[in-house]
Amino acid sequence: MKPVYCISFIFLFACGGEPAGTTDHSLDGKDTIKEFEMSEPRLTAVEFNNEMTFMQDAILSQVDELFKSDSSNIDLNLENTLFEIDLNLESLNNMKVPENGEAFLNAMKNLMNFYHSELTGPFQQIVPLLKKADWSKADEKQVSVYDVSFVESEKAWFDSVFAEQEKFAKANNIKLETAY
Repeated sequence: MKPVYCISFIFLFACGGEPAGTTDHSLDGKDTIKEFEMSEPRLTAVEFNNEMTFMQDAILSQVDELFKSDSSNIDLNLENTLFEIDLNLESLNNMKVPENGEAFLNAMKNLMNFYHSELTGPFQQIVPLLKKADWSKADEKQVSVYDVSFVESEKAWFDSVFAEQEKFAKANNIKLETAY
């Protein structure tokens, strides 16, 4: 039986958070309506954060699918994953970055570059093993060692993205909600 390693990360979505300012409007002195003033830079920051989060979630799903591959679909899944990474890198390179977003953008680029270099480099030694119907003990050990190494490296890149995302959110006065 082939081991399957899944990585579960928490994704942080931005939402309105504390309002930048409120205005009270009284109706007959009894009811009060609070109007939230959302500035364009703040809305742009929320949109940027969410776009980055959706990109991160999509690539994690793609990589997860790749690692579940077998002989019938490994080549196609690898090709699709590399294509998705290339699209993401192009999108990141052309993205309009809001104020205080450069480090967050660079952390996401670093994550995508990690995936690209890993999947075009060391992962290539694992592909022939995934195509095999039966694994020897040596094959299992090689895949296991690779999986552990990959997960440790991937976690470091994700931690960097999360750290920069939190700094970006704080700098733009947006609240991050956790999604599992």
